[in-house]
Amino acid sequence: MPRALDVYGKRPYTGVMSTTAEAPREARFDLRMSREARALLDEAAAINGVSLTDYVLSKVVPAARHDLLEARTIRLGRQAWDEFVAILDKPDDERLAALRTHAAAWGQRRA
Repeated sequence: MPRALDVYGKRPYTGVMSTTAEAPREARFDLRMSREARALLDEAAAINGVSLTDYVLSKVVPAARHDLLEARTIRLGRQAWDEFVAILDKPDDERLAALRTHAAAWGQRRA
């Protein structure tokens, strides 16, 4: 009789959905992929005991958050930071000062 450690193979999908509190899934996203890619994803989801949707979302959403964070974050070295702060601390030249006192055109009604 095989012991638990002697059993090999894919774990079947258990039917257990994600237990994390999340927004209702109301949007769809369809993909075209090769049969090999689909088989790979199906197997990975099964090995993890989750649905294909839960598996893909668990990988793609964090990657998207990471990419957006990287795109929205500016990293400066010490010298670049000091130069940036120095530019911000400089007094306005007269053209910029005039813009600060000028009323915005989009807030006015046309005659």
